[in-house]
Amino acid sequence: MSAVGEELMEKLMGAWLEKGASYVECRAELTRSTTIEIRDEVVRRLDFGISTGLALRALVGGKVHFMTFALDEANELRAREEKVMPDKAWMIRSSLAEVEPVEDEVIVEAKEPPSEVPVEDKMSLALEAHRACSREGVKTTSTIYMDFTVEKHIRTSEGADVRMILPYALVRHEVTAKVEGRLNSHRVVWGILGGFELLDRDGILRMSEEAGEKAVEGAKVRKCPSGEFRVLLDGDLNHLLAHEALGHGAEADSLRIGSMLKGKMGKHVGSPLINVVDDGRFELGGVRGFGWIPYDDEGVPTGRTVIIERGVLTSYMTDRITASEFGLPLTGNARAQSWAHPPIVRMRNTFIEPSSPEDAMSNEELLEVLGDGLLLRTGRGGQVDPIRGTFTFGVQEVYRVEGGEITERLSNTSISGNILLVLRRISAIGREFDEPQFSAGFCGKQMQRVPVGTSGPWLLVEGLLVGG
Repeated sequence: MSAVGEELMEKLMGAWLEKGASYVECRAELTRSTTIEIRDEVVRRLDFGISTGLALRALVGGKVHFMTFALDEANELRAREEKVMPDKAWMIRSSLAEVEPVEDEVIVEAKEPPSEVPVEDKMSLALEAHRACSREGVKTTSTIYMDFTVEKHIRTSEGADVRMILPYALVRHEVTAKVEGRLNSHRVVWGILGGFELLDRDGILRMSEEAGEKAVEGAKVRKCPSGEFRVLLDGDLNHLLAHEALGHGAEADSLRIGSMLKGKMGKHVGSPLINVVDDGRFELGGVRGFGWIPYDDEGVPTGRTVIIERGVLTSYMTDRITASEFGLPLTGNARAQSWAHPPIVRMRNTFIEPSSPEDAMSNEELLEVLGDGLLLRTGRGGQVDPIRGTFTFGVQEVYRVEGGEITERLSNTSISGNILLVLRRISAIGREFDEPQFSAGFCGKQMQRVPVGTSGPWLLVEGLLVGG
C-alpha cells in the first residue's frame, strides 16, 4: 500500500478518535486484475484493472459509521477536508465483540505472481484451453480467464495491524453442444489461490477436453426420470448443499430475518454421520480452497468453524457485530468485496464431512451400498430460501447405478427439497474429498461478491426429489 494511503489511515483514525470514537477500523486495499473473455475463438474482452481505496468504520455512541475513499490524490484531499465525519450512521449496534488484536503479515507464496505474468502467457493458456473444448457437435464455447491480486492492510484502534497479499486465478468454460436438434450445456472451472504456476496447463487442457466431450455426450443420452430416488451426490454438490442450502441460514445476520436454523442451537438438524464445516484456512494436498483467508476483514484470525457436529447445530458464523448482538462466539467471517463495501457475515470454504473417520467409505463402497439409484455430479446454480430451508439446484451429470455399477448416463436434471430433511436422510458418507480447484467460485450477497470454495466427499441420501 502506498505511503499516501498509510498517511491517510493514520489521519483518519486520529480524527475519529478525537471526535469521541471508541473504536476505529481502517482497511486499505489495492487490487490488480486481468480479465480475458473468448467466445467461439474470438477474443471479446481484454481488461486490465487497478482499484485502490480505503474503508473506515468507527463506533461512536453505539452507532457504527462507515465511509470509503478512493485513493487518488483528489479524493484523498476531499476526504481530509470534507469527510472526516459523515452525516449519518451506516447502521446502529450497541457494541462489537471483543477480540485479541493481532499483528501479522501473510503473503501467499507464488513462484509466478499472476500480476507479473505477461498477458501473452495468459492469453496463450486461455486460447489453448478454449480450443481444447472443440469437437464435432459443439456449437458454442465461452471461456473466461481471470486473475486478481489483492493487497490488504487492516488497522484498528485496538492495535490490530494485519497485511495480506492474496493472488487468485481461474479458467472457466461453458460449452454448448447440439446433436440432432437437442441442446446440452456443460460448465467447468479451475480456480486457485496462489501463483500462475498452479494453473496446471496439462490439467486444464484435460478438463477442457472433457467439458467438450460431456457437453456432446449429454445431448445424446436418454432423459433422466423424475421422482424421489436414492442418490449419491459428488463433492461439488456436497459443497453446494453445505454453502447454498444450509450455509446462508447459518450466517448470524440471517437470524434477524428468521433463518430456518433460528432457535435450533444444540438440537439435531442432521444425520449423526456428518459434520458441516466452514473453514477459513482449508487446504487439500497443498491446494488452498478458493475461500482461503487467514484473517477476515475486521482483522480477526480465521479458522475452522464446525456449524453442525454429529448432526447437532453447534455454531453460527459471525462477525464482531453479530457475535455481540446475539452473544455468540466470534468466528472470523466478516468479509467485504472490496474497499468500497462494508464487511458482512460471509462464508469461506464450506463442506459436509464425516463426523467419524471410521464410518466413512470409499467411493466404490458407496456405489455398492447405493445398489440401485442415481449418481449426481456437478451442480449448476439454483435457488434457495434460507428462511424455509428449501432449495432447487441444477445438476449437470446424472448416471444410473444398478447393482452398484454405473450403467448409463442420463440427461441433466434438477434436485430440490428441504435442507434439514436432506441432512437427516444422509445414510453414508465418503472419505475422499473431490479436488477443490473444480469448485472455485464467487458468492453473492447484499450486492457483494467474494471468492468461496471447496468440495467434499460423496454423500448417500435416502430419498431426494429429482427432476420436476
